Amino acid sequence: MKYRHTMLSLAVASSLLLTPNLSIAEGRAVLEEVVVTARKQNESLVDTPVAVSVLDADFFEKSGLNTMADVVKFVPGFDYSPTSSVRANGTRIRGIRTASYSEGFESSVAVVIDGVVMARESAGFFDLYDIESVEVIKGPQGTLFGKNASAGVINVTTKNPEYESSGGADIMFGTYDERRIRGTVTGPLIDDRLAYRITGSMNVNDGVINNEYAGEDDVNSKDTWSLRAKLLYEPTEQLSALLTLDTVEEDNKCCIATWRSSGDDLGLIGAAYTENALQLQEALDLAGITAGPGNRSVAIFEDRINQESEGNGVALEINYDLGFAQFTSISAWRDYYIDEFNEADQLSNTDLNNRNGTEADSEQLSQEFRLTGDINDSINYVAGLYYFNEDIDADGSIYVELGAYGLFNSRTRSMRSVETTNLAAFGEVNWHMTDKFTLIVGGRFSDEEKGAEFSRMGTPINPELPFATLFSGDYVGAQKSDDTDFSGRVIGRYNITDNVNTYLAWSQGYKGPGWDVGDGANGALAGEQGGLPFVDAEIPTLMEIGFKGWFLDDTLSLNTALFNQSTKDLQTIRPIPGGGVSNLAIGEVVSKGFEADFTYITPVDGLLLIGSLTYLDVVYEEFVQEPELEGEDFEGVPEWAYSLIANYDFQVGDTGWSGFTRAEYSWQDEKNTATGAAERTLIDDYGLLNLRAGFTSPSEKYTATLAVANATDEDYPYWIGGSTFTALGSTATSQYLGLDRVVRLTLGAKF
Repeated sequence: MKYRHTMLSLAVASSLLLTPNLSIAEGRAVLEEVVVTARKQNESLVDTPVAVSVLDADFFEKSGLNTMADVVKFVPGFDYSPTSSVRANGTRIRGIRTASYSEGFESSVAVVIDGVVMARESAGFFDLYDIESVEVIKGPQGTLFGKNASAGVINVTTKNPEYESSGGADIMFGTYDERRIRGTVTGPLIDDRLAYRITGSMNVNDGVINNEYAGEDDVNSKDTWSLRAKLLYEPTEQLSALLTLDTVEEDNKCCIATWRSSGDDLGLIGAAYTENALQLQEALDLAGITAGPGNRSVAIFEDRINQESEGNGVALEINYDLGFAQFTSISAWRDYYIDEFNEADQLSNTDLNNRNGTEADSEQLSQEFRLTGDINDSINYVAGLYYFNEDIDADGSIYVELGAYGLFNSRTRSMRSVETTNLAAFGEVNWHMTDKFTLIVGGRFSDEEKGAEFSRMGTPINPELPFATLFSGDYVGAQKSDDTDFSGRVIGRYNITDNVNTYLAWSQGYKGPGWDVGDGANGALAGEQGGLPFVDAEIPTLMEIGFKGWFLDDTLSLNTALFNQSTKDLQTIRPIPGGGVSNLAIGEVVSKGFEADFTYITPVDGLLLIGSLTYLDVVYEEFVQEPELEGEDFEGVPEWAYSLIANYDFQVGDTGWSGFTRAEYSWQDEKNTATGAAERTLIDDYGLLNLRAGFTSPSEKYTATLAVANATDEDYPYWIGGSTFTALGSTATSQYLGLDRVVRLTLGAKF
């Protein structure tokens, strides 16, 4: 059995489909079938009884998008909001996420790259290049993908080595002095036995936020590079081994918010006995900055903001045809280091809170054994064993220079370590009861151990003045937990015709419990003396009805999903009355909604239309700690969203040159980034338009593409919230803005 990795040529899902390959039937273009691995077995996407959006290699080439922050605009129900720390951005699927700065918790969305689960979500969010596909699988996926997939999975597959020599590279120049160079090469080392693939990229810009301090560089810049090498060995028809080594480094001056409003003066600052404690409006005036929705300026010393990270990995995938089943083994080691800090009060001319930062180092080992096969003509299965271990150490620091009434004037350091070990057995059976109806039953047993240690100590910045350690004072704690769970799903799939099917699914997921080891961990909330605050396991339960089909002689695909998901004990971070924050479990959050999409090959030769529509209603159903929020909208979720893409391919006369033009529009409803529907944290609805046009030479070796992102120059925030001034009692707001209009020119070559 030669190693076969299925090319994802058509995204037909109960969410969104993008840039399909086309075939010709009876002189007309039709949609092609695509095979996906959303259930860890090859099957037609139309037949897959789960909600999954697929973005293939052609989508990334045609759209030019290469980050998750770009991609989410065109995948309904999927959201990603960059903020001050990549450790707590919190990807959302259908509105559900875990946002936490504590290393004692994982994301609700699993990031899987080439079959390996990333221990930390941020470790998987680097530039997307040489990608075979990205599958966004929605709803609890713990049955097959593991413990931290309670909201869904981002399943990334990179391209594999090929036995035919080829390669390519491109160079891009853009606004903000953006420069990007990427390249890949593949070919045989031994014909039909051993092949390689090497991929590298470098991406730099000089900062997208203006720094008003003379002589200081602009900030929120990017400087990243990555290298990936793959070696494919196929000594027999039955055996293949794929070795992957990768490394990525970032050295960014990132990330800081800008001021949206300045609020009122604070009496606490007026009473300060530390030097250079300015009111916010006074500091803004001195810096020449006007707070507002379009404010893209800060005034900070560039050595007070930094984001360095490095990730390395080794993975070995072995596939062996046993005759009665296909055996797969995936062994992986990874490490991920990050050191990030920023000027938390966002202005260097006032000394309130000059540093919030964390240095963290994570190491993980994982092993998966899997069998896929047939029991008889009507029953097939997938079954496996899984082992995962992560050890993470972190060192956080917060400097609050402000001193008043005996408060603050403190340098608070929090050191913590967390070790997690997860063992699991999983399986899923497909029983084709008739030619049209299939019953699918799956389950996963998990045993998770987690141990955590925490130490917080405060010292005065100015020893001549009074000081107080932040949060609940100095604290040392340590504790362990051991938790078991059985979760699973039951799905009924009915094929109405060969090209139309529907399904009804029930599934339950699991994300293990956690210990609060964030900077603000409150020892008073620990269950025992010398312990740590404990947060229960996160349990999502989903009911979903889906309908998928091809129509109009295979030129139209239409896909819908109706869902209701209850997530009990949703792990998150919340402010504590009187100051500080706490990681806790929200009793129950309910997400219900509707998704629909279409792809249509129009009668106009070369014109393809792709569209999607999403409705989300996400509310706090139960919240013991804050009962006043029960029945309120969950923060950060727009009710409606849609997107529309028009792609037109054409030939340039008889020259042999080909070209394309493309327009991409995405719109989302208003949303509030805070609970309680405060007007100052409301993000108005907005739409974004991207335009692209490109040409390819007759030999298809050379390409040139001109792109304009956010063509209408919309000012839109990903997030609106507070800052140091807000924590002290101000109504001031800050914001993380999306990019304004950006123009890029990309030149590419292939061989």
